Order: sequence, then C-alpha cells, then structure tokens
Amino acid sequence: MASVLNHGGRALAFARERNLDYRDVLDFSANINPLGPSPKAIAALQESLDTIAVYPEEMPTRFVRCLSNELGAPAGQILTGNGATELIYFWLRTTRPQSATLIVPAFMEYRRALESAGAAVTVTALRPEDHFRLPIIQPVSDVVILTNPNNPTGAYVPPEPLLDWLGQISGSTQILLDEAFIEFTGQPSMVRYIGKFPNLWVLRSMTKFYAIPGLRLGYLVGEGVPSLMQSREPWQVNNLAEIAGIASLADRSYQEATLQLVQRERIWLWKQLQGLAHVRGFPTAANFFFARCDTHRMLDELIAALAEQHILIRDCRRIEGVDGSCGSCFRFAIKKREENMRLLNYLRRI
Repeated sequence: MASVLNHGGRALAFARERNLDYRDVLDFSANINPLGPSPKAIAALQESLDTIAVYPEEMPTRFVRCLSNELGAPAGQILTGNGATELIYFWLRTTRPQSATLIVPAFMEYRRALESAGAAVTVTALRPEDHFRLPIIQPVSDVVILTNPNNPTGAYVPPEPLLDWLGQISGSTQILLDEAFIEFTGQPSMVRYIGKFPNLWVLRSMTKFYAIPGLRLGYLVGEGVPSLMQSREPWQVNNLAEIAGIASLADRSYQEATLQLVQRERIWLWKQLQGLAHVRGFPTAANFFFARCDTHRMLDELIAALAEQHILIRDCRRIEGVDGSCGSCFRFAIKKREENMRLLNYLRRI
C-alpha cells in the first residue's frame, strides 16, 4: 500500500521534497475554495501589512462583532481561535471529558485531541451501504462529536433531521458539531439552535470557504463560551487573520460566486463519475468527493501517476472508520472545470 499522509494540503511539503514551486502543484487533497481568497480580503491585507508590527488585541473584538451580526448570536457566545483545529484541542483540554463518542469517519485530529485530553473514546461508524446516513444513538458518554457535512465522505444531514437527532441526546452530554464545510451546502448553520440546546457547541472554520488556511482562523459558538474565557490564552488571532476574516464576511458577491461555481462543478463531476469503470463516487453536499477504487493496487498506481504530474489527492485508507468499510478510498476537492478535467483524465485511465 502507498504511504499515507497524515493530512491533505501538503502542497508546500510536496514542492519542497521535489524542489518545485508550490504554485506548480495541483492540490486536490485540500478542500479549499477554488476561487482562492476574497478579492476584498486580499486588498484589505495589502493595505494592512504594517499591522504586523503592532500587537493584536488579546481577543479579536471587531471580528467577533462581525460574526455576531452574521450569525445572529451574542458576541459573548463566540470564541475565536487560530483555526478550528486549535479550538478542538483547547475545548477538550478545558472541558476535560472522561468519555466521548466519536462518529467516524471524521477529521483525524479529533481522535488525537480526545486522547490528549484523557478521554476514553467509543466510535460509531457511518456505513457506506447506508450512504453514510447518521444513525440514531443514545450515548452515555460526556461528549459526542459529529461533523456535518461529514469529512471525508461529504454526507450531509439537513436541519430538520439533525434537530430530531440532537433531541435524542441527553442534555448532560455535550455535543460538538463541526460545520467546517457548511457554507458549501448553501444551508443555514445550526448556530441558530444554540438557545434550544445549551449542550450544543458549533465549530466553524474560515479556512475552507474563504480560502485562508495559511492565516488560521476559526470560531466556536455555544452558551458555555463565557465559562471558557478564563482559561483562554490571549493573542490566538493575529491582526492579518482578523482583517481577512472581516473583509471575507463582507464580500457577498464572492460568496455567491463560490456557491454557483461549486454547485455547477459538483453536478458536472457527479455525472462524470457515473461513467467510470473502476471508480465509484459517493454523493456529496460539500466541495469535495469521496470515492473508491476497485483495488488497493489501482489506488496506489493512481496516486503515483498523479504525483508524477504534480497532482495530489487524499488517500483515505487509514482514516478511522474508512479502512475496514470502504477499502481503497480517496477524496478529492472540487476545483475549476479545467483542473477537474485534468484529474478526470487520470481517473478514466484506471
């Protein structure tokens, strides 16, 4: 089996290892907005480079205010961070759950963060034969962690069924709902139900939809945020990240253009995947596809052939919840048509 990378998004490391310019790497392994950052965010950053010589506020007040207006949530219930991953680790080491139910497959850092916090982890696996449908569970653990849309499968639970699902969980169990890719669905966030479910925490990322992974910016929303503030380290959000976040949220035309592009390419790619002989794609609501080759050898050969052309996809074979149920699975981002066609040309050769 080919060597498996811990994470996608290794364009910089891949370029360094092969002595390439990173801009010559076509990275389908990272699920980032194919339009790149908002033009308004780029302009704001260019005008604000001198702020790197000034300390940021201990908490990014202006960005929090913008999020509050955007989400309709009180500013005091919003906690920002140096990316969503940083917030996962902070939340778990602060709340210190003794036990957790992790719905897999999931972002691999959840397992690491839970174990580093000393939590005993029980997994509930989504099954491909059920189209990764979310099962009804009645956990007895302190925490339940769910990603919606699911990463890496792209499966999505709409608001009404998700509300029913949340209602089945005991109020004494904290629920961490990861919505890193929710913007790509065009559907509203579950943040608006925080008041109905005091045990609900919604994790959001500015990395994916707004294409600023190098700046690191995310946030957590929940009624329990005030209780976390006394343990929060200062200066988790730098000046440039805050400036880019504010400008990105204000760029409505960019947001609409993104949704149109991703929806159009998602439909087109889905149709193309139906005609492949040895690759099965799964339905998705996000900006990426989860797919399976007939054999491990086919996937090994695909990864190697793509690497020679400086193209990366995400090998998912060792992601928890995937290895035994899906076999030779991989994930690839939705990009612009010309780039999507380049990848499809290789998928057709399998």
